[in-house]
Amino acid sequence: MNHLDDTLHSDDATSDPATSLDDEFDDYVAVRPPSQLGQRVVYIMLASLVMIAIIGGFTTIWAMRQVDPPGSQGERIGNLEIDKGSTISAVSDLLESKGVITSASVFRTYAKLWGIGGALKFGTYTNFRLNSSMAEAAATLRDGPVKPDETPVTIVPGVRLVEALDAIAKAFPALTVPVLTDTLLSGRVTSKYLAAAPTALVDWEGLLAPDSYQFLKNVSADKILQKLADQQAKVMDGLGYERADALSGHSAIDLVKIASLVEKETGDPIEERGKIARVIDNRLAVNEPLGIDASILYGLDRRGGGLSKDDLAVNTPYNNRLNTGLPPTPIALPGKASLQAAIQPSDGDWRYYVLVSKNPSTHLFTSDYNEFLRAKDTAKSEGVF
Repeated sequence: MNHLDDTLHSDDATSDPATSLDDEFDDYVAVRPPSQLGQRVVYIMLASLVMIAIIGGFTTIWAMRQVDPPGSQGERIGNLEIDKGSTISAVSDLLESKGVITSASVFRTYAKLWGIGGALKFGTYTNFRLNSSMAEAAATLRDGPVKPDETPVTIVPGVRLVEALDAIAKAFPALTVPVLTDTLLSGRVTSKYLAAAPTALVDWEGLLAPDSYQFLKNVSADKILQKLADQQAKVMDGLGYERADALSGHSAIDLVKIASLVEKETGDPIEERGKIARVIDNRLAVNEPLGIDASILYGLDRRGGGLSKDDLAVNTPYNNRLNTGLPPTPIALPGKASLQAAIQPSDGDWRYYVLVSKNPSTHLFTSDYNEFLRAKDTAKSEGVF
């Protein structure tokens, strides 16, 4: 609001006696104070501008998270087929549905900006990974599919060694499971993390890397298995397994055992792996049985299903309801995320966990046994298991 002086200068008042107060104010225009309606309009405009800025900021953050999502890349997803004639739009939808990227619409825009769509190569891809950035997914597309003279094979994290050998035998029919087994026991395949010369196939459990691979069609069993062993050793080296005792108080092979248990028990949230590893550590610290059904099933040579009272009474070395400590060997082939969880478990005092949701698969973690029992009863009543 503009204010006018209430007083006139004395020289102005005396210079012309005929000058009146009205004459003095002829050169000024009276300014009316803004009405309440006008003020409201101003406030609305300012609020709108603030909201636009906030929404723009959130939109920018959202878009950045789609282009480069938080966290590291996950495991390879296995074989992904891009059919001849597929458009970049269809490929974007496929990558989102497989969990490679977080947003098909953002990837379509990204692909247009970087000219990816016009250079699509059709065929079988083995190198796409979960939770990839747009740049990582685009780089895999540029690298192209498996070459005509190569054969892809995918080993899924959490499978047993015998299942991995079966997957290799299916991809390379000349290499039967007995041939692959004999190769692992021959001494020709080596690993720095193999404690002694193997005498049984189970000695190799956990020491081959679950991943997606491409091999020449006439590859030998030795080359395939050594590649898988070298890859697992490389992953373990990168996580500090060469200094396992100093970093964790466990030997490297005991960490692989923990990682295999984590791999079989974890739910969908990535942070559950570290929590399960911590539960295992906390139970080991007080010499409490681990009570992990996946280990009991391994001892019964079963892939899954429920456990009866009779099953739980079978005293195999893997029955960790009856026996304390870790199982005698790993029970599966753990991936990198589980190996990392084993050597770098989350901080917490949890000693129990229970599945509370199937979709997504999620556990409740607690240090309170009564809370565990209540959550377990609730989950059962809701049909979670």
